[in-house]
Amino acid sequence: MSKSKSFRKLLETNESVLVPGIYDALSAKIAQQVGFDAVFHTGYGTAATLLGVPDIGLVSFSEMKERVSNICNSIDIPVIADADTGYGNSLNTMRTVKDYIRSGASGLILEDQVWPKKCGHMKGKAVIPIDEMESKIIAASQSRKEEKSDLIIVGRTDSLAIEGVEMAIERVKRYRKAGADVLFIDAPNKIDELELIAKKVKLPLLLNQLEGGRTPLISMKQAKKIGFKIILFPLTSLYSSTKAMFDSLSYLKKHQTSVGIEDQLITFDNFNKIVNHDDFIKLEKKFSNKK
Repeated sequence: MSKSKSFRKLLETNESVLVPGIYDALSAKIAQQVGFDAVFHTGYGTAATLLGVPDIGLVSFSEMKERVSNICNSIDIPVIADADTGYGNSLNTMRTVKDYIRSGASGLILEDQVWPKKCGHMKGKAVIPIDEMESKIIAASQSRKEEKSDLIIVGRTDSLAIEGVEMAIERVKRYRKAGADVLFIDAPNKIDELELIAKKVKLPLLLNQLEGGRTPLISMKQAKKIGFKIILFPLTSLYSSTKAMFDSLSYLKKHQTSVGIEDQLITFDNFNKIVNHDDFIKLEKKFSNKK
């Protein structure tokens, strides 16, 4: 069974799905090894770790595609890829979807911001007309069909902060009719809005849980009770690894040694296990001419 079909079947169950954000192959492998059933490739994290810049549309499509490919090839679980706005019009979106499918993505999130986009929890966003976004989703659906893929298309709107919650609900309903499998209204800022969205949109919904963002952090149990299917924590791994590096490097700078913080670091042997060192050594011996 393909990873995209496996992900589709996962979404057909009665259970909500907890999905962590990852930003490179290493973070993806760690997420798989601790037991997650799927991961989300974060564009925010890609911008930060690839270029050291904020999520304001500075990463190119080719850079994003390469990151998606590296992540998908490193793990055996489904990857939901951040496709931003499709990187242009409907024709650009068709190419993006096809290339993401060929890179191994099992799902993708397509949003209705004006390019260059911004992180959904930042100020100064703008959205394209509904008709234009509908065309992008139709184009994405056509690409999926042409590639004979089970790709999950998540239709995202950033219109709540601009047009209000009722208009955001109307947008995602139309995105569903255009071919989106899962719907995503980004950055509601109170529980009442989450409940209203779930009440009026009787379709699979994604909840974005960003530490320090606009949307209240709630438990998985509460999110499921309200009516959300995918519970996404896109930046937990990025923020935790960033803090850990700040703490350990600050200690190293101050004390000129890592002695005293060994318990805060993974061991040499355990790190090699994460990256499957022994498997590669076995392959090396298998293909070596030496007996």
